[in-house]
Amino acid sequence: MPKEQGVRYSFITDRMIVLLAYVTAIFGAWFSMTLFSEYELWLQIAFGDFIGTIIIFIFSMLMKNSSIYDPYWSVAPIIILLYLLIIHGIPAINLRIILITVVVAWWGVRLTRNWLRSWPGLEHEDWRYIQLAHISGRFYWPVSFLGIHLLPTIVVFFGCLPLIPIVFTDASLVLTDFSGFFISLVAIEIERRADNQLRKFKLENRQSSGLVCNIGLWKYSRHPNYFGEIAFWGGIFVMAYGLNPLGNIIYGVGFIGMIVLFVFVSIPMMEKRQLQKEDYALYRREVSMLVPWFRKS
Repeated sequence: MPKEQGVRYSFITDRMIVLLAYVTAIFGAWFSMTLFSEYELWLQIAFGDFIGTIIIFIFSMLMKNSSIYDPYWSVAPIIILLYLLIIHGIPAINLRIILITVVVAWWGVRLTRNWLRSWPGLEHEDWRYIQLAHISGRFYWPVSFLGIHLLPTIVVFFGCLPLIPIVFTDASLVLTDFSGFFISLVAIEIERRADNQLRKFKLENRQSSGLVCNIGLWKYSRHPNYFGEIAFWGGIFVMAYGLNPLGNIIYGVGFIGMIVLFVFVSIPMMEKRQLQKEDYALYRREVSMLVPWFRKS
């Protein structure tokens, strides 16, 4: 049974609805975290993250559009970091905190802006969600909550856990602080370039949707934007790991989760859709799936 079509409003109204959804979610999550203030930090964050996700899910149901959740990926880490900074104490900020704040803020603002400028409005919904609606039928909304909303929230939550030791470790800077910062910084630039190149390609070939993007970074990786995203989280983990290699290795679960999500879920779905294009099979044989590399002859 196809999912009911989303509500249609004006360009400005659509964005105001999404803004209202996220302001409500942020306040709800923040209040929830303060209720758990006597518990471990990771539990505070987990509960707030869960409540924020529920609020966004409610808006998704009201608007009949699960794409309202899409910005959550880039908004939640900024809020989590801000919460940690306030708990830590703003006057006690050091260079390590400045480094992590720069990369997380730049990553989050850039990714949110990229979503905002490419989002047509509430009349549009990600094709993967529409496909899932046709498969799940009347069970779509429970499936949407678990698969579209909660699963990415869990992955991002684990990806953000390294922020705790990074913010709360007052020891002197170590090499991994700078190497992790550099990895994340380069990753953001890779993702930015890949997104811009893809956007330019689509604009220049809007009349020929069957063409394969084969410019810039897309010459060397079929998914350079996903590579940049995974590398960003890898850099965050490196910063935390170097502070206590034995004690902080557990924080690598978030980075591993990112790899699993993209390699075994997102990329296969994208590849299946792209294979409908005439030249994609050849492109797939010649170009690396994820890590930018030389083309096969």
